[in-house]
Amino acid sequence: MAFINAAHRGLAYGDGYLQGDGELGQLVKVAGNDLFAMNTDPTTPSFGILIKGYKSGEMPGIFCMGGVYETDVFEGTVQAGDLLKASTNGKLTAGVGEGDVVVAQAISVSGGTLKFRLVV
Repeated sequence: MAFINAAHRGLAYGDGYLQGDGELGQLVKVAGNDLFAMNTDPTTPSFGILIKGYKSGEMPGIFCMGGVYETDVFEGTVQAGDLLKASTNGKLTAGVGEGDVVVAQAISVSGGTLKFRLVV
């Protein structure tokens, strides 16, 4: 089962609404006035990361403004120290290139669990 745990939580925003369904650990962007959508474009700034899964129109809980978290929701090969961006599925992934927006930095990866510092 997917999880995200706050080791040293930043701000948790819980206002506005979600445009489209979102899964725990997916990155979201601002899509309008108090409206959020999954961020599947690594060149678009992310607002934060979903605390759990939400249906379209629900008021989501979003971790934002830093903190240290651990999760099993990420894609690809990630190593300690890697800068992370949004994947095309809205999940954390390594491989930041020119024009990509950094959303986090990996602290450790062990047993399928990523510990990271959120920078958005």
